Amino acid sequence: MHFRSTYTKAPSRVASLDIETLAPPALDDKFPPWPTHRPIVASVLTADQAAYGEWTFGLESITFDDERVAIMRINELLAGRRCVTFNGKGFDLPVLTMTAMRASVFDCDNLTNAWAANRNSGSHIDVADLITNFGSAPRTSLEMLCESAGIPVKGNGHGGDVADMLHDEGIEAVKRYCEEDVTSTLALFALVQGLRSNDPAYASSLIGDLATWISDSGLEHLNSFRCLSWNTERARIRLLHRVDEGIRALEDRATKAYFGEKALAF
Repeated sequence: MHFRSTYTKAPSRVASLDIETLAPPALDDKFPPWPTHRPIVASVLTADQAAYGEWTFGLESITFDDERVAIMRINELLAGRRCVTFNGKGFDLPVLTMTAMRASVFDCDNLTNAWAANRNSGSHIDVADLITNFGSAPRTSLEMLCESAGIPVKGNGHGGDVADMLHDEGIEAVKRYCEEDVTSTLALFALVQGLRSNDPAYASSLIGDLATWISDSGLEHLNSFRCLSWNTERARIRLLHRVDEGIRALEDRATKAYFGEKALAF
């Protein structure tokens, strides 16, 4: 059994990105305009798929004590990966590129490629765009979508609480909150991308391996995401996917060996 994408090829290297910011309060109590925001934390959750279908992960949160260093580190983490955000086109990436300009950082091509990407580009995937079919359905929150999909979300506050969180609990609390958001975003992306590419194995393997990695890594503030691997059908598809990828890898190895010997014969 081979699971194949029939619509949109699913990426094998992604980086889920989210930022937390501070901004002066708006006079009308509405959300302050994005140019007034200054990032204080950016979290990047990387996910890379190996030859046999298994996923490896990394999670890093960057503070902006030195804006230039922060921007360059984010740029490094995006290298070779498709940036995944939730409303990143409308907020996170414009704020980061404004930060880069303020810090005179112009050699951050991975970040600027994601910022400049249009909806058909492979360098940036905005889940908020995908799930609404680029605005055909009204925009809604990450929290509401994740709750509807059975994905843990916003266990320790909301974006509007960041200033109080920073004041009361310090920067580590903001990091934990931001890391929850990038994990929710990656899990939601896995489901959306699996549906768009008609590939249940992609969603199941990414989500299942993510839950296992969280469990094995001892990331206690992300423990609620361990429930993502409890679905029996999801686990079954994940196992089939692993077997399928193993068979494909063995077939590729045998083909290369065969043609390598043929080449030597000539």
